[in-house]
Amino acid sequence: MTDQTPDFSQKNRISGSAYRAGRLSRLGRLAVNGVIGTLLCTGPVTAILALGWLTRRQGHVARTRFGAIDEDPGWLLGPREKGRVARALGGVATNIRTGLMALVALMAWTLPFTVLWLGAWWAGWENSFNKGYEQAFVGPATFLLGAFLAALILPVLPLMLAHLAAEDRLSAAFELRRLRSLVAQAGWRIPALATLTTLAALPFAAARGLITTATDWAPWVEDLTPDQAAALHGQITLALAALAFLTTWTIRSLSARAYATAASRAAGLKPGLWDGTHAAEAAVPARAKSRPMTILWYGAAMAITLGTAFLILAGQFLDHAWWRWLFHPALTLPWAG
Repeated sequence: MTDQTPDFSQKNRISGSAYRAGRLSRLGRLAVNGVIGTLLCTGPVTAILALGWLTRRQGHVARTRFGAIDEDPGWLLGPREKGRVARALGGVATNIRTGLMALVALMAWTLPFTVLWLGAWWAGWENSFNKGYEQAFVGPATFLLGAFLAALILPVLPLMLAHLAAEDRLSAAFELRRLRSLVAQAGWRIPALATLTTLAALPFAAARGLITTATDWAPWVEDLTPDQAAALHGQITLALAALAFLTTWTIRSLSARAYATAASRAAGLKPGLWDGTHAAEAAVPARAKSRPMTILWYGAAMAITLGTAFLILAGQFLDHAWWRWLFHPALTLPWAG
């Protein structure tokens, strides 16, 4: 008689091969996305496309955790169900639109304190050049006011951007009642994301210091030919672009997960407030969080955010490009300048 026993070892080998192939495919896509994103983050204009892709990816992660079936965002190609032209260029157009939308929202939230920092920086140098020491307090006082506003605003920024990404509309960035309910349900995730943002700002401050003092710790830099100096500059730009893209990608992915958890609970607690959103489709029963604990977690995030403000201040006073006050990669655009 023929043995009809299933060959489980063969099935396991096939299953293992498929798993390895799928894992290699995911790693390949991860590498390709990292390379494309890094190259785009070397310039301010192309970084808008990277910001758009990162925002779309963040929305994809959030909606997927809500249970929606969502196609992975692409760099070039649009959705498969569209026509040939839309399919061929839809990804680029959507990345530009989403990148501009995210940048507008980020600038609207961050300008209240970045403009103050820019003014404090200008006041400091103006006072130094003109020896107007009787006005010496103006710069530090203005910066401290900006730092206080940053501490109030920055802790909610990851959830705001995740909400905008999930809903794919600019108005979502200014739905303050929904954002407030998100903060209440997010709990410890607020200071955790603030810590990640501060850690993301650290290498950029260090890079500014190392670049500014390069002739002290690497005197051979002064002996480089113009071509060698240009090549070194290009390598530094590429390294900082990779750092900006990868840190932003990491923080956006984690904040999307935090948002999905908080939003589903917030929608379960206040369904009327969240009607018409993707989170409403994944609402889960939740209880109201303790207000003192919410204040405690948010206060901890504010204290951590002061570290971000200090790192930005330290890096910017070492390198005098004014636009980095407004477009720091830890705040708005994933471009290291």
